[in-house]
Amino acid sequence: MSHYSKRRIANVTADSAVITWQTDEPSTSQVMICESGGTCTWTEPDENLVTDHSVNIVDLKPSTSYHFTATSTDACANQGTAEGDFTTAAEATTAPPVISGINVSDITDLAGTVSWTTDKPATSQVLFSVTTAYGSSTALDQNLVTSHSATLAGLTPNTTYHFKVVSKDSSGNEAMSPDQTFSTGSTVPTSTEVGTEIGMLAPEFTLPTLDGKQVKLSDLRGKIVMLNFWQDVQQSRNELSLIQEVYVKWPRDELAVLAISWKQNLATTQAVVTCKSLTLPVLLDESGEVAADYNVTRSPVTYFIDAQGHIRNKVSYPATLKSYTQIESIISSIQ
Repeated sequence: MSHYSKRRIANVTADSAVITWQTDEPSTSQVMICESGGTCTWTEPDENLVTDHSVNIVDLKPSTSYHFTATSTDACANQGTAEGDFTTAAEATTAPPVISGINVSDITDLAGTVSWTTDKPATSQVLFSVTTAYGSSTALDQNLVTSHSATLAGLTPNTTYHFKVVSKDSSGNEAMSPDQTFSTGSTVPTSTEVGTEIGMLAPEFTLPTLDGKQVKLSDLRGKIVMLNFWQDVQQSRNELSLIQEVYVKWPRDELAVLAISWKQNLATTQAVVTCKSLTLPVLLDESGEVAADYNVTRSPVTYFIDAQGHIRNKVSYPATLKSYTQIESIISSIQ
């Protein structure tokens, strides 16, 4: 008699499933499939004598529970069986996502952040141009979410842009908004006023690194500074991986990257740094005093500061950094 091991159900869809199992000696393969409280059917027997078995079950009903019996018979007509249960997936919908709440925020002379919502999880992308030809697009964010945002960077000052937002659900159903417009500002003026608005001088601070060294913001003049405030939440963790990539790829004499651990102690901060394999400079703001100076109330928040110390761009929650390409575009627009 064949003995079974490693029985499992794989690739379950709305109308099919693959049942696999192993036997300790070569034997045939066949499966009986029974709908709960209904009739049973057999697959065609596979007479090949094997130890690794796989049977594809088709023509199933969506959202339905099934019981199966896998049967194997060896060359001496000894037979063994194994049983199990599974439920098929729901039938794929053909309705596209419903887009609503389109908004443009953080508009500067060179960038703007578009946000919107969908009634079900979907991808995020924005098509844009100075005409309705929409010749440019943001990087496709394939994460399936209902709250979407994308930053359009490298724009021209004092210019009207046309854009459409695009979202596609897990079944490939795509929705696209009607044409929308927004206008960039004039060239960002320099200011001697300290504050967190675009064009203002970034507030000064001095904070320790995890190994006790002191970092002063004004000592970084001459470089673009990417300043990220984070906490141990999923949105911040996702951004930290992207910011680490930026830190590795960009020349240190052009860009300074600082990740400020906001209202977290050394142990919590170090645990995240170790887990994410971060090598970028991480600073401790345990009291939250510096974050308060930068009007940080929720994380993550990222400021982009030019070589003269002026704030040139800001991405704040619920908008988040989505890709290396997005960050690269923002930094390039400041150079």
